[in-house]
Amino acid sequence: MRFGFAFLFLSLTLAKDPLSRAQTRPLISELNKQMSYFRMELDERSLSFSNIENNNTLFTMPIKSRRNNYEEIILLSYGCIGRSIQNQLQMNTGTKEFMLIPSIVSIDCTIPLGRDNTQLATSINHKTAVQFAEGLMSSQEFWEEIMNSAETSSNMNMIMRTPAIFMTDVDFENLIAARIALEGKGNPKIDNILSLASKASYVPGLQSKLENMLVDHMKTKHISLMTRVLGYEPAEDQIVRIGKQFFYHAQKPYIEVKEIHISDSLRYVWKGNKYPQVLDQHYQAYRLEQD
Repeated sequence: MRFGFAFLFLSLTLAKDPLSRAQTRPLISELNKQMSYFRMELDERSLSFSNIENNNTLFTMPIKSRRNNYEEIILLSYGCIGRSIQNQLQMNTGTKEFMLIPSIVSIDCTIPLGRDNTQLATSINHKTAVQFAEGLMSSQEFWEEIMNSAETSSNMNMIMRTPAIFMTDVDFENLIAARIALEGKGNPKIDNILSLASKASYVPGLQSKLENMLVDHMKTKHISLMTRVLGYEPAEDQIVRIGKQFFYHAQKPYIEVKEIHISDSLRYVWKGNKYPQVLDQHYQAYRLEQD
């Protein structure tokens, strides 16, 4: 866990126009229902949605925990958010109507530790929350993932931070990852990585080996594509982020990956962006070369 105090505050200068109640209501209603299953109360007045830089939509949910159960409360809350987003995405499939799905979800947990409590703030890609809700990630794996973005503060009423995930266009990365996974279905190299993945939880050291293989595969096979699409050569942490999403998508049947890519593409275009034609051009040339 990384501890930080007085990080640059995500101020109102970053936030753009607030989202309307009509846009946010469906997700909040679903979240209320999911949290009620665990007898958890949702304070709707404390929730916030905002459009921030790099085309990201940020959803933040403040929560409170007891001194000794904050891990459980945070995991349950992320699970409820992930399930809510998953249900919204399923409703969204095949429709041309815009439905709000936040790019980034963030939980700010107040823990009764220290003189004036302790604040623990975490933020993740919304797809990671969905993967946790679907059971594709264990609680331990998910906890390690959210701790990569964790910041804590004491004796403060406000979390001061700028997680790295805020600094990238998350929806754009998701779109790229889904397309790479779609085009890679049936690739023997990918099948070998997926085979190892099924054993990663049981074999000591295999998880790190698998991640290294994944990064190597992305660098070897897709670095030129990502560079063309992104407009610059991605750093290793960005390759890892795209690679992880590619990895989870690659485990799904072709039709599901296709639906994910369509959904990602529609959401990206709905936000006023243009679909990156270089993706189509790259794979058209690739197919011609293979044929």
